[in-house]
Amino acid sequence: MKKIIVISFLMSYALWNSTSFAQKALTLEDAIRITLDNNPNIKISQSQIREADAKRIQVYSSYLPQADILSKYFYTNNVSELFPLDGSSVPVMSNGIPTGEDIIMHSKAPFPIFDRDVLTMDFNMMYTLYAGGKRKNALESTTALKEAYQNDLQETEGNLSLSVKTIFFNVLFLDELLKVYEKSLNQLQEHLYQAEKSYQEGVRSEFDVLTFKTKVTDFNSQLIELKSKKEIALYSLKTLLNSSDTDSIICTGSINSSINFSILSSAQLSDSIDIGNNKIRSLKAMRNVLGYKEKVDKAENLPTLFAFGNFHVYHGMDTPPFDQAWRQGYAIGVGLKINLFDGNLSKGKAQETRAGIEKIEGYEENFKIQFKNKYLTSVQHIKSLEAQRESVLKNIEVANKTYEIASVGYKNSVITTIELNDAQLNITKVNIQLLSIEKDILLEQANLQYLLGVIY
Repeated sequence: MKKIIVISFLMSYALWNSTSFAQKALTLEDAIRITLDNNPNIKISQSQIREADAKRIQVYSSYLPQADILSKYFYTNNVSELFPLDGSSVPVMSNGIPTGEDIIMHSKAPFPIFDRDVLTMDFNMMYTLYAGGKRKNALESTTALKEAYQNDLQETEGNLSLSVKTIFFNVLFLDELLKVYEKSLNQLQEHLYQAEKSYQEGVRSEFDVLTFKTKVTDFNSQLIELKSKKEIALYSLKTLLNSSDTDSIICTGSINSSINFSILSSAQLSDSIDIGNNKIRSLKAMRNVLGYKEKVDKAENLPTLFAFGNFHVYHGMDTPPFDQAWRQGYAIGVGLKINLFDGNLSKGKAQETRAGIEKIEGYEENFKIQFKNKYLTSVQHIKSLEAQRESVLKNIEVANKTYEIASVGYKNSVITTIELNDAQLNITKVNIQLLSIEKDILLEQANLQYLLGVIY
């Protein structure tokens, strides 16, 4: 009874725990979507877009009035006050001529006050009316910068998508390859059993047995190697998915490829890469950013026209009429600022920006040449692989027919088990060739999609 309870408990635990490590089946679209959702590189690119938005807010603030308040309170013991002296008679003048009338004026002399505080408050506002186009071009540069970062994000997505496709197709290829090898191994083990049986009966030689044992050992070794390659590929895929090492993933899909002939045309190839490739688009946007920056640099010495206003509140006895009342006033006006000479600083900035534009143009042309060459190479490779696939399909028909004939010959004792197995291994060989071609076609199509900016 205790044994039954223990066994039931262990089975229940195994069933309960198996859900924690359940295998997760993923299609190619699922793998790409999860990668784009979780990969840290995507989050980095998205943060750059937010930076561009923040820069736009900063630049747009130059279109708004700037206001500030400056308030000061201080206590001092060396502020002086004035007291009136004895009056003196002063003639009244009119156009420099005495009128014959006199007035009494009392001059004042300072004396110290040792108990004194002062409070001032200024409210200032300034609004730029004209800045020589600096604000407009700076704002346009932030728009171009955001576009560049968005293209960088799409370029990152394209690279990650290409990496996922490469690994995913290799996993599918290895799955099919393992099936072929396992089937061939089972057939080899069956032939080994027949050879050992025939050897014991004295019909076959020991050489036949040793030959099959060698082939079985070789196939087992290759199976282990293929399984290791698959585990490495799955680990790389989990890294892209940003998933846990304990997660178990199954890639679902078919290695059989259907060629998308719409992307094989070389007509208007340059335009297709210019419009679709995210790397080229990003470089163009960055060139626009520097173009606007160059305009800002050149406008550095243009006049800036601004309006200003000030409201002043004062309490103290430092100025006439030397009482302790609160006083206030305001001032409004316009101003003009012109940089007469900055030591060629703005000129040097503009030249530096121009050099940056020319450098980006060079990168742009270089990438166009590279991408066009890669595109045409992939197209020709796909056409070559398609021709190879047609040839291999015919070879498979011949190999299957050869095996049928060999099977009849073996049943009639015309050929040996080794010869039958050789015919069988020939089928395995051509099937592996077909799988390899199918995988290479998928990889080349994925590369073409990347060059044209296609994610899925």
